[in-house]
Amino acid sequence: MEEKPADWIPYAQPLLDAVLLFEELGIGYALVGGIAAMYYGRSRFTEDVDFLAVAGHMDIFAAHPAEMEKHHFDPTCTYKLYHRSGVQVDLWKDHHADQIVTRSHAVELAGRKVQMVDILDLISMKLRARRLKDDYDISQIVQNNSIDEERLKALVTPEEFAWFEQIRKRT
Repeated sequence: MEEKPADWIPYAQPLLDAVLLFEELGIGYALVGGIAAMYYGRSRFTEDVDFLAVAGHMDIFAAHPAEMEKHHFDPTCTYKLYHRSGVQVDLWKDHHADQIVTRSHAVELAGRKVQMVDILDLISMKLRARRLKDDYDISQIVQNNSIDEERLKALVTPEEFAWFEQIRKRT
């Protein structure tokens, strides 16, 4: 069996191509989902790349099919990005997208600066998704990071914060 370099990850190129596409088209974005959870200390595998983009991104993609093709994405789909490699780039929907993108910060990933979701926004998005895997992501993130619970409380509903407290107590 042929060995691959230690830094090889199957979704590195689709992630970088998406970042380049967002930047070329001037679309504000933040990396979210499983890769963001891993960045914040969750040991897990993910099969896709998840981003959050500012409102209006689908119209911008639709108006720029050549740029989508240039970055190896199928230009016929604008609600998610299908990369030529077979890796799917999901675009999360969140009614706080513009604020979340504004609070994101640059980190180095795969040799490039990428806008990473703020840890509290990631937790709040995962609380809104309310999936079992998100609860586990939250528990691992809480174990590996100091969480400003007062700031988190301002980002979520009282019910979501109560759910966060339940997850934290189980951790």
